[in-house]
Amino acid sequence: MSAGEQLDDWGSSVGRAISVVTVRGVAVRIHPTMLLLVPWVFWHWGGRSTEPLEGTLFGLFLLLAVFVSVAGHELAHAVVAHRFGLAVRDVVLLPIGGLTRIEQGPLPPRREAAIALAGPVLNLGIALALLPVVSVVLALYEVTSLADVARLLTGTSVGSLLILTMASNVLLALFNLIPAFPMDGGRLLRAWLSALSERARATRISLVTGYLVALVTLPLGLWLREPTLPLAGLFLAGAALLEQRTLQLERVLQRLPVGQFAVWDGGGIDPEQPLSHALQGGPRDVAVVRDGTVVGMLWRENIVRLAHVAHLMRVADAMDHGFAAVSPETSVYEAHRRMLASGHPAVPVVDAGNRYRGIFTSDRLAHVYRYVQASRRPAGRWLTVVRALGFLGR
Repeated sequence: MSAGEQLDDWGSSVGRAISVVTVRGVAVRIHPTMLLLVPWVFWHWGGRSTEPLEGTLFGLFLLLAVFVSVAGHELAHAVVAHRFGLAVRDVVLLPIGGLTRIEQGPLPPRREAAIALAGPVLNLGIALALLPVVSVVLALYEVTSLADVARLLTGTSVGSLLILTMASNVLLALFNLIPAFPMDGGRLLRAWLSALSERARATRISLVTGYLVALVTLPLGLWLREPTLPLAGLFLAGAALLEQRTLQLERVLQRLPVGQFAVWDGGGIDPEQPLSHALQGGPRDVAVVRDGTVVGMLWRENIVRLAHVAHLMRVADAMDHGFAAVSPETSVYEAHRRMLASGHPAVPVVDAGNRYRGIFTSDRLAHVYRYVQASRRPAGRWLTVVRALGFLGR
């Protein structure tokens, strides 16, 4: 689920996760608590089978298939988010599911919906891909009723493994589409409501559904004697609480003018200057200014890429003409939104005449978070929110 996008407050715990593979620059990590599933497999599949070794191997292969599906679900979120210019930290696999830690920000409803749908769509795609194979298996085993399917699933054959893998992908998609934060369905609900009303109200409604589902899940798990349900309920409640705090932070950012936090940075750099001058003081995003007017942006990544030939080039040769700018009165929240929309970690601040008034970067955004944290009490509450947002800049 994209639920884990704002759970960076768990950083001290998630930080102990072990990286196993990197896909398109996104690290897939396994939390040590995953080891708790191994003895469960031995007990559930090995200890209860007439062939303990065969049952244990079947359980391990099924566990592997399920978590490959979960990893694929999370990576689908990550790929779509990255396509929209969001930084993706990693994917963490836990016994109760997966977390995709993505840079948080005010996304347009369609983009939020696309990111949320990516995971369930991939799982349904896996299920559809397995359907022809499962159909052949059912024909080979002469399965004609649900009772026959139940008997087949009590065994440890390859056919049983394929059927359970297909079913787990369908269930994974449906479970994540429950309209409750932080499930994908909750984000879809917020995206739909955001298109009809203001985002804050849409978030509040989605949060209520998250709390309600969590409240139902806790006693239901105790009644059914299913320990994973109360754990999932606690997870939902905790994630909904962090999302609520994120909403509170957004309200504060909407009242803060970006001009208050912009930096002058030497008044920018002239387009006729040698590109090597941009390396003075260290590579960074810098506004290109001619006669006090912003004419472009020089991005840090381009400066680093061209550093070996910087003495042969002018700033004008490497600058970006298609930049987005904000006024000093623009809110920090809106400036952050513009940064996300442009895919760049900085925006120049200009007045009505396009005169340079400073630059607002992701580093300054982190400074704003610290400013908000210091001005609120208790401080620890806002520290949780800042960590939850996960915006570390580039």
